[in-house]
Amino acid sequence: MSDYETIDLAYHGLDEADAVFLFRTDRGPVLVESGPAVTLETLRTGLRSHGVDPTDIHAILLTHIHLDHAGAAGWFADHGAEVHVHPFGARHLSDPSRLNASARRIYGDELDVIFGELLRCPTNKVHAVEDGDRLDFGDVAFTAIETPGHARHHHAWSTELDGERICFTGDVAAMRLPGTDFPLFPLAPPEFELEPWLASIARIAALDFDRLELTHFGRVDEPAAHLEIVRDRLVRETDFVRGLLEADDLDDDARMGAYRDWIGREGEHLDPEHLRTFANRNLLAMNLGGVRRHLQTRQTP
Repeated sequence: MSDYETIDLAYHGLDEADAVFLFRTDRGPVLVESGPAVTLETLRTGLRSHGVDPTDIHAILLTHIHLDHAGAAGWFADHGAEVHVHPFGARHLSDPSRLNASARRIYGDELDVIFGELLRCPTNKVHAVEDGDRLDFGDVAFTAIETPGHARHHHAWSTELDGERICFTGDVAAMRLPGTDFPLFPLAPPEFELEPWLASIARIAALDFDRLELTHFGRVDEPAAHLEIVRDRLVRETDFVRGLLEADDLDDDARMGAYRDWIGREGEHLDPEHLRTFANRNLLAMNLGGVRRHLQTRQTP
């Protein structure tokens, strides 16, 4: 029976910030996620440390096409890997020009440091996967679970190993501050939607998995408890950010300061420096933008 390894990408020098999962299957090595382009060399080194030649990767299963999850997939596709992704994301992997241009408008030259651009995948290596589709790799099979909310092109992936049912959640089960049960949320524009995200959390909870694996980061052995915390915090955080955006007496700097203070109060039992490192300005600014876009979209006739 196959097992898997978690490869820590040491994203921006941080432990337990971003992961790729390596499976050895009858068809060859398979990855869940590829990580961003800026950690490609770290991933290749990690694969070699597990005795896997990076050019031998048979397939990659992406939870979605955001740069921190899918940015490096094109390198592996160029070397023969088949890339499986939600139908809404497939065309962007084949032609990432619009996605990269959008990211460049947001981040400017910092994009090359923060994520790197999404590397293009050859069109014949990109395979759109629908909700419920099963991918078999000999002794290991995965099933796609459509889980929008963070992004409309989001899948979680389920598998069963030695009788244990495991879900690789991407961002639907949030991020987690390392060493804690404290969830952090990427409320990313332009596709963050609260109600679909809550429905996706409920869907994962109803499937009653034995274990979750978070891309950001790691193993969750009590899925029901984790998902309840995530659901509660997602509602409260979205409500708080909505209030900031609707307060006419606050400018963007004041909103950022108030948001940072609220996160600090929510995580008052945590190491404040550790919390600030992960709940950094880029994340909070993204979330303000994501909720603003969500509110504007809901108000559009």
